[in-house]
Amino acid sequence: MTLFSRLLHVLLVLVAFGAAVACEGVPFDDERNDRRLILPAGVIRGTVTYVGPRPCSKDGHIVGNAIVSVWRRNNPPPPAGLATSAVNFVAVPGDVLFANERPSVATTVDCPPDNVQITASAPFAIAPLEAASYIVTAFYDRRGRFWPTFRFRNQPEAGDLAGGTFDAEDARRNAGNPTYRPLYLPVDVGRPKAGTTTNELEIGENGYVADNVAVSIGSRVPWARPVFHAQGLDRASGGVVDSAERLPGPSPPDALGTPIVAMTQDAKIFAPPANANLATLAAYQESFPAVRLVWGVPQAEREAATAADQPFGLQLPETVPAGKGGLLVFARGGAIPENPAVPAMWPLVTFVKLADDPRRQADPQSLVLQGTPEETIVTGRPRRPIVVLQGIPLVGDSLARTIAGPVPSGPDTSALVDHATVLLRPAVVCFDPRAVDVGGVLVTPYFSGRSSDATETGEKALFDQAAVSANPLVRDVVRGCLPPGRYAMSVVYPNGQSWIVPNEMGACARAEGNINVGVGNPATCSEKGRPVLLSQGVRSVLEIVGPSGTDKVCDAHPVPRECTEL
Repeated sequence: MTLFSRLLHVLLVLVAFGAAVACEGVPFDDERNDRRLILPAGVIRGTVTYVGPRPCSKDGHIVGNAIVSVWRRNNPPPPAGLATSAVNFVAVPGDVLFANERPSVATTVDCPPDNVQITASAPFAIAPLEAASYIVTAFYDRRGRFWPTFRFRNQPEAGDLAGGTFDAEDARRNAGNPTYRPLYLPVDVGRPKAGTTTNELEIGENGYVADNVAVSIGSRVPWARPVFHAQGLDRASGGVVDSAERLPGPSPPDALGTPIVAMTQDAKIFAPPANANLATLAAYQESFPAVRLVWGVPQAEREAATAADQPFGLQLPETVPAGKGGLLVFARGGAIPENPAVPAMWPLVTFVKLADDPRRQADPQSLVLQGTPEETIVTGRPRRPIVVLQGIPLVGDSLARTIAGPVPSGPDTSALVDHATVLLRPAVVCFDPRAVDVGGVLVTPYFSGRSSDATETGEKALFDQAAVSANPLVRDVVRGCLPPGRYAMSVVYPNGQSWIVPNEMGACARAEGNINVGVGNPATCSEKGRPVLLSQGVRSVLEIVGPSGTDKVCDAHPVPRECTEL
């Protein structure tokens, strides 16, 4: 599978669990369920079984919840699919799952030693569900930090235990593989629809119960989430800049809105050189726009980001191996389509178009992704296509170094870095959010270009167009300019853990007032007084702006309709 085809797999994006049914201890919005309960509904019901260390406790209660989530089988969460929200989920409280445990009454969290393994189980039920084939994922939130509506607290962390309804024998065979992804088993809600030869399901007037579904939780999550903040790069000097040099564009030229990195919608890169050496590879690398992703948050924000009495509570270890950081960069097998000599790397780094709101009036925190249901709710405009641009992570900030190796082969100490340079492809894939499974349209302003080796003459292919066109996940390849706008930055590990900026930590919601910049470090919200981590805020975007106008390519090849309308 080529790297372009895997664009389907990397919308990062957050795993926002959305409005759903939940048990005690996890806040939720039940408005969607209230609307749907008037129709005959489906239910997934069964038992969740936990195998792992004894849970932590505090104040006479078990800390944490077992989070059981349901996803459509034909569109699972990243990195296997494009889903940005679970169809539904339930939180089984620790007090229910561990009913036989005697919790500590101490006012501080008490965690027993991890060397004692226990087994615990409890029933669960998730409803309402439409007729469809689903998969079920799960994890136990050992710190009790899960909050479904916030990007910085909606996923498993290091030390949590993961699982779901999966093929246990396949998992056993892959024991010890740090990048293994479980083979989730289908859970069908509904009966085969009468009179059809397809796999379409339907729910009768009395509803449907998918019963006796077994959910297992027991695989320790080894890594912290890939928390990062972005820095712009001065391509002329190779240095880091605090503010991106803005290109003419639609966003207001204010300090908070200035993007970290910008590129024109007709950006043109060199073709890979036939004679690869330090000079030709350096020229090839320099033709790409680039951004640096730095592990964690700046030192001035670290205390607010990690403090237990603050809302964020990020896992940012104080100590890491000498000269290392907390991001993992390692080979995932295969090569990028532009150059078979360049290895494809984890993490997957993507840039996902935000809903058009250049002055941030409807969405002051820049959280709403284009193509999601929230786009209509927040902006009042119809949904538009999902647009994704994928980056190329480098080892040691150098394309030549990435090619020459050695490249870490797995997520071990050798793969830890304090930052990663990412090249930005001038290409996007546009998907209809109503039919992601039929594939997207790959759009790029140029199919060919001059080689980065000045001794080569004529035009060369920028990528293997035939191979990309033949891939069923990319249904078409079109020459066209890139959709202008602001794009969120997302990093995804193979186990599905991700981090996305901008997020809620970096700006104030409307009810929280304005950002008090300069009053303290970090900044605060004027109405709520909570800290604001500007490194996670609205500047942390790629902005694609108008054309350079060099050869008028956008006149002949405008943004395709597949990227602008449904």
